Amino acid sequence: MSTVSSQSHVADQTPAPGSNEAFGTVLAASRHRQILDLLATRQEIQVATLANELQVSVETIRRDLRMLEETGKLKRVHGGALLLRPNEELPYATRIESLREEKERIAQTCLENLDVREDQLVFVGGGSTTLPLARKLARGPRMRFVTNAIDVASALVATGQHDVVLTGGRIADNELLTGYDALNAVSRRLFDLVVTGTNAIDPGLGFLEYDEPEAHLHQVLAQRSRRYVIVADHSKFGRTASYGGLPLSAVELVVTDVAPAPEFREAFERSGVRAVW
Repeated sequence: MSTVSSQSHVADQTPAPGSNEAFGTVLAASRHRQILDLLATRQEIQVATLANELQVSVETIRRDLRMLEETGKLKRVHGGALLLRPNEELPYATRIESLREEKERIAQTCLENLDVREDQLVFVGGGSTTLPLARKLARGPRMRFVTNAIDVASALVATGQHDVVLTGGRIADNELLTGYDALNAVSRRLFDLVVTGTNAIDPGLGFLEYDEPEAHLHQVLAQRSRRYVIVADHSKFGRTASYGGLPLSAVELVVTDVAPAPEFREAFERSGVRAVW
């Protein structure tokens, strides 16, 4: 695979030094660090307690907790928050609502870079980032789709113009189908294109997964596809997970919402991965 340099599709929107916006951003970042430090020692903490200790309003703390949950740092519970462990994933219903606008942008950017054509055989994996893409693909040229996600299958079949196959398998709490039946369904096909999400991206270890069956499925898909594309929001960069899914070199394209840190862009370039955002 030839190396293609990463490229940015967004302008620098960093607040001007000395502006009120920049000052507010610094204060918020400082509060976020303090909240995470407190959670590291207490595991769980109440909104009222945080507001009192940090001397800000309850509304400010709730906003901070929402932002930290969206980036996968903690889990909000009634009246407070829990520390999210490195190998722990937010519930699917929460992930669907998290970073909704960013995931819509990822879906549109991905669609613009896929060059999909009529009658291609395409696998679309499950997840809160692939679901918006599935809705857009459903409005495109007539294609044949395979997926292991119930909600993705529903989105793809909604327009009534595509041939959609849902793999068998054991149902997980996020409507994913996993196990032998899912593997058997993909191992018998050769895909023109595979698009999946990922749980974590490490510049040295590659794309990582929380669940071993999902990691295995991605490995089989990489062997049975002409092109492999990953869609992932910025919170997946630098996270960790227990199972190795794919090396960076197995993927042709990574689509995200903001420019990855330099170490990721350099790792992508070394591995021949094109990254767009």
